[in-house]
Amino acid sequence: MIILGLGCNIGDRLANLREVLTRIRAILGVEILQVSPVYESDALLLENAPKAWDQPFLNLAIGLSVNLSPDQFLPKIKSIEAKMGRGAHSKWSPRIIDIDILVWNDEHYSTDKLKIPHPALIERPFALWPLADIVPDWRYCVPGSVDTDKMANELAKKFGSRFDGGAPLHTRQIAHRIDTPMMMGILNLTPDSFYDGGEFYDFEKSCVQAKKLFDAGADIIDIGAESTRPGSKFVSIEDEWTRLKPLLDAWPSLWGNKDFKPKLSVDTYKPEIAERLLSYKIDFLNDVSGLVNPDMQDIAKDSEAKIIFMHNLGMPADSKIILPNDIDPVVQVYQWGEKQLDSLIKLGINKERLIFDVGIGFGKDAEQSFALINGIKKFRDLGVEILVGHSRKSFLNKFTNKKIAERDLETAVFSGFLADQKVDYLRVHDVDCSMRLLKINAILR
Repeated sequence: MIILGLGCNIGDRLANLREVLTRIRAILGVEILQVSPVYESDALLLENAPKAWDQPFLNLAIGLSVNLSPDQFLPKIKSIEAKMGRGAHSKWSPRIIDIDILVWNDEHYSTDKLKIPHPALIERPFALWPLADIVPDWRYCVPGSVDTDKMANELAKKFGSRFDGGAPLHTRQIAHRIDTPMMMGILNLTPDSFYDGGEFYDFEKSCVQAKKLFDAGADIIDIGAESTRPGSKFVSIEDEWTRLKPLLDAWPSLWGNKDFKPKLSVDTYKPEIAERLLSYKIDFLNDVSGLVNPDMQDIAKDSEAKIIFMHNLGMPADSKIILPNDIDPVVQVYQWGEKQLDSLIKLGINKERLIFDVGIGFGKDAEQSFALINGIKKFRDLGVEILVGHSRKSFLNKFTNKKIAERDLETAVFSGFLADQKVDYLRVHDVDCSMRLLKINAILR
């Protein structure tokens, strides 16, 4: 197996690494076989390097099948670096992307331009650990070295634990991945949430939970201040804003000056709330009413955020109002999504900003919700990103009699299925449980 090391310490590091993965996948004759977990580490720096260079890296490895020689493949990865904005740079200065050939099967390869295995491979935990995650039995093949013929997992033992940050450069494995759907962690700022019992209604607790969701692997945190569960009470505009504003105001300070932080999503269907959000840096606007309100549509056009529009049959949800049972729910929801998408594009909203949520549990019974999940691949034909919010939903009654707050195992199993179907976003309460399952699935495959 050919193993590449990827690294980034500029800008949206996870997004940059995901883009590299997409670009490598597009190279003719290349198949991506495996993707390692992500590791964060301090930057390697020259003595007296500028302080601005001291920006932590995210690193990982990918395993490939390549129908090219090393010399033929090298220009292709250098072209990717150039297209992503990496130009000439000083040694170990910050860079938007590093792509290194770590190993080429079990070959020792040395030219003026390329040395394989990478000369510093076994001294760098941010390179060796990801390699060992993918091919633990790969044997070091540099002639004359005291480490020749030692396996990757044996060589990696000298660095200790992957998780505690005690290795050189404080290297540690983090929960985020680049080969899974982007995880949206749910943060309910409501006293009557159906799913978490109002546990995070308190401001301090909501801040702690936001950090917990991010550490567990959430790319996005979706905050909402009104429950839309069946039987929920309407919340006034001022009450909803009173719940949202403290966390919105505190959001930048929660992450300090760190570049590596979650994106922010706000869950609201009220245009009066959405308009006030325009003065904040919001990455996603999540409208569970489907972006059907003309005022909401106008605000969406003015916003720079991505827009999530969800299929539903009314807000709040009413368990007695569901889709007709004599028509395939995938067909019904797809047709609604297609029509609404066309309408939003004609209004001038860029298609690239739109994300479709099939609305599990909103206007659907358990069988219909399950059918939508089972047929989720069809929605790729809409040509926009797809989000699924399946966490702890009532359709899981088909599989468990556990209390709603105890359904994270079942939720995680469905997360694994949806990841295999190439869903773009998964909206869940327990990010940790889903991410742990997705990591193990990636290694097993």
